Order: sequence, then structure tokens, then C-alpha cells
Amino acid sequence: MAGGPKMWREQRGGPRRADRTREEETCGPAPGLTRLGELQPGATGIIRRLSCRGKLRRRLMDLGMVSGTPFEIVRVAPLGDPVEIQVKGIHLSLRREEAGGIWVEVPDDGG
Repeated sequence: MAGGPKMWREQRGGPRRADRTREEETCGPAPGLTRLGELQPGATGIIRRLSCRGKLRRRLMDLGMVSGTPFEIVRVAPLGDPVEIQVKGIHLSLRREEAGGIWVEVPDDGG
């Protein structure tokens, strides 16, 4: 391939996907979103984005963790790990690290 992969990325515009993911992890994908692992029991909201990759991403999507899906935090273990959530009528227990890769939108309490 003439020019190599770097030249191709520059022609196509923007950084590599891995670079975007690294940036999202430091500053978040969008304003108003928070990580699922940071929420307390009783919190509800809507899943907006998965920033994890590979087998974990596929597994979470197979379990119903897709954008636009409502969820509820059922309980958090005393030391903070794991987190139990309810999605589409099923209860899932996720490690805090796994839950940290799920970006959610939580409605404002004041209105």
C-alpha cells in the first residue's frame, strides 16, 4: 500500500479508533454522561455508550446492554465490587471495572 497506514488515516480524517477511545476514557464521550460504576443503589437511567472492547463488549451487548436501554442499580456490595443492575428484566452483576466502561445518562433529580 503506497504511503502506509498512517497516510491512509490522515487521508480518511481523524485519529485511529484506539486514540479516540483513550481520549474518551480521560474526558468522557459527551457532556452529561457518567460511568455506570460511579452510581449508587436506586439510581436509574439510560445506557448511552459502551467504551469497552473485544469479548467484554460483545458479551455485554448480548446481555442487552445497548444504547437506549433503561437500567436500575439494584445494589452495590459493601466494598463496592460487584455492582448489581437490572436491565430488561434480568439482574446482572458486574465488576466495578466492567461497569466503568458503560456510559449512561441519569435524569436530573431537580426539575
